[in-house]
Amino acid sequence: MEKFVSIHLDKKSKRPLYLQLYEEIVRLIDRGILKEGERLPPIRKLAKSLNVNPVTVINAYNLLEKENYIRSRVGSGTYVIHKRTESETEAITQGIEYNFASASLSPELFPIEEFKSAIVKVLDEEKGYAFDYGESEGYRPLRDSINRLLLAPLGIDVDIEDIYIVSGGQQGIEIVAKTLLNYQDIVYIESPTYTGAISAFRSRSARIIEIPIKEDGIDIDELKLKLKLKPPKLLYIMSSFQNPTGYSYSKEKKEELLNLAERFDFYILEDDHLNELYYLERVQPLKALDKNERVFYLRSFSKILMPGLRLGFIVSPKEYRSRISEAKYFSDISSSSLIQKALNIILTKGEFDTHIARIRNIFSKRWKMILESLNKYMQEEISYTLPKGGLYVWLTLPKGLSSRELYYRAIERGITFVPGDIFLPEARLSEGLRLSFAQISEEKIEEGIRKLAECTREFISGSRHKRTIKESDYRILV
Repeated sequence: MEKFVSIHLDKKSKRPLYLQLYEEIVRLIDRGILKEGERLPPIRKLAKSLNVNPVTVINAYNLLEKENYIRSRVGSGTYVIHKRTESETEAITQGIEYNFASASLSPELFPIEEFKSAIVKVLDEEKGYAFDYGESEGYRPLRDSINRLLLAPLGIDVDIEDIYIVSGGQQGIEIVAKTLLNYQDIVYIESPTYTGAISAFRSRSARIIEIPIKEDGIDIDELKLKLKLKPPKLLYIMSSFQNPTGYSYSKEKKEELLNLAERFDFYILEDDHLNELYYLERVQPLKALDKNERVFYLRSFSKILMPGLRLGFIVSPKEYRSRISEAKYFSDISSSSLIQKALNIILTKGEFDTHIARIRNIFSKRWKMILESLNKYMQEEISYTLPKGGLYVWLTLPKGLSSRELYYRAIERGITFVPGDIFLPEARLSEGLRLSFAQISEEKIEEGIRKLAECTREFISGSRHKRTIKESDYRILV
């Protein structure tokens, strides 16, 4: 029971007690305080410790089970369940020779000397003042640099007051969620999608509805059908080099999305996390076409500079400026002033552009090699699409086969990737799997794909054999 002492329920609040309890337990699970398989307290015991009616606990447990946080076992109790996250799957690399899972840059690609020089310059000039709290909206010179960065190559023309510095892309999603969403508000997501976004929307107790994504963007026909039934408050998309599929939106779909957002009165959160890593052509963001202030635009510097940098920015529709600012302030007051000022030096000196050009050259070679290897070794039954950029290739197994099962077989051979069920809000079979070339060396790509192809071929053959036996047995029984 000691893990539940931090739970505080405000009985004077208009918010129902069972919702408060639900959110507190979700917080304990998301922070890892409550582990997978851990047994929750019996209903009456928890109710007594919190001084609430047992019905409050029953309703909270029912909602937690509905949202796939817990499972009740008859005669045994209620237990935390846990679907491994993308980052946890990436972390399983010990003893792995062919790492197609990790999506972060290798440390040897970090611009260490440039940041070291920038930080020393800030400290020399500002001394201890470099560590003061900054403005919640962010360091103004950095916001000005970002404004120029958006306009020149991307055609995003906004006011500096629309730009807010955040502590990484994940915080950016959470801030937009806090700004827009209340209990049971509807959020549409691409399917499959980034797991961190799913967690952020769940933390607001939103109702998540999946819309399949195609090679040129979200399935517009399916989207229109859903819109006629119940429009969302928010649609979350990645318009370029989507995680996990690598797909990018066509201009036609972007324009249609904006028209639908205006017609059905919803907002779009565009997560543009890898826009710089294009190999064929740069993809213009949806925000560049946004004439009616329907798009929250999010970018992170962490993915393309250093994961631990934890800096990004949101471009907000003018209507939500003050609410975004407020949500940021109550999240962490402000992002690191020292890091913001150092990053601004990197941007203004042109070192950011130099770094991007260098890593784009490195990854374009890996991109070419992984596609050549797939064409050479992977059987025709496996489908995949040429991404225009980014760090991911999405493979699809024959219908009815589980990429999770293939994942366990591949690990035994020293190969890892991310199975597709990771990117779904509900635990279910997925034929898809994501290959990332962020950390695998050029020397290992072809051999890794060859071995994965062998493993996949054996898996498909064995699965067919099992199905044939089952069908045969069924005929005999009939």
